[in-house]
Amino acid sequence: MKKSQHLIVMAASLLWAAHSDAHKRWVLPTLFNVSEPQWVTVDATVSNNIFFADRSWPLSGVSVVTPTGKTALIENKIEGHRRSSFDFQLTDPGTYKVVSGGAVYFAQYQVAGEEKPQRQRAFDFAALKKKIPAGAEQVDYAKSISRLESYVTLGAPDDAVFTPKKSGIELVPVTHPNDLYESEKAQFKFLVNGEIAPGLEALVVWEGTRHRNSEDAVTYRSDDKGILTIDLNQTGRFLIEIDHETEAKNDPDFKKYYFGYFGTFEVLPQ
Repeated sequence: MKKSQHLIVMAASLLWAAHSDAHKRWVLPTLFNVSEPQWVTVDATVSNNIFFADRSWPLSGVSVVTPTGKTALIENKIEGHRRSSFDFQLTDPGTYKVVSGGAVYFAQYQVAGEEKPQRQRAFDFAALKKKIPAGAEQVDYAKSISRLESYVTLGAPDDAVFTPKKSGIELVPVTHPNDLYESEKAQFKFLVNGEIAPGLEALVVWEGTRHRNSEDAVTYRSDDKGILTIDLNQTGRFLIEIDHETEAKNDPDFKKYYFGYFGTFEVLPQ
């Protein structure tokens, strides 16, 4: 198989592995804005119907970052048949980030005598390398980073949890995600590996898809400053979904990066 053909097949297989069920996924807090310390419950699930629980999401990679940069204590983790859920307590004023996800590594290679390429994946790159048999040819690696995020604010919103780590797709607010109101516009800047990403495509879907005939998804693209401007033409909750692939610059191990972001937001009436 020619190198270019090999990479095309690999790319297709990676995208299939990451999105094989074509389902949406998200973390969904019961509250987005509160005025006094209290507990918040978060659902984590997978479904084509936005915010309608269908399949549970693993909680092993879930964390909550506090406004002071610490990791909040998560209690009452449950992974049920239709949804996962957990509780955490708002104690410090400011914005908390609920996040699930991380890196997954993929390999594709050819084995002598086999017509079709072989594929492996792992959550650790060193472990993935050990899965590749001796004598394998045309070995290519790729890295995928996906995140499910939402944000909850106690009192006045702040931006401490949005400090970029320059890894995958990251939200840097222009409009704070817990300061969204009907009939206004929200502006979010998304970085890709710490860099501004002009032309980044995002899909916005409002809740309630189970009770209407079409998803009514709206596609937005970031401007030359990497800013996405979204029309807040109704109240309620919505999901931002971003899938993005890019060349792995100056990385000797990988040829491609595949990034995903699923963010949950709430719009309040004026």
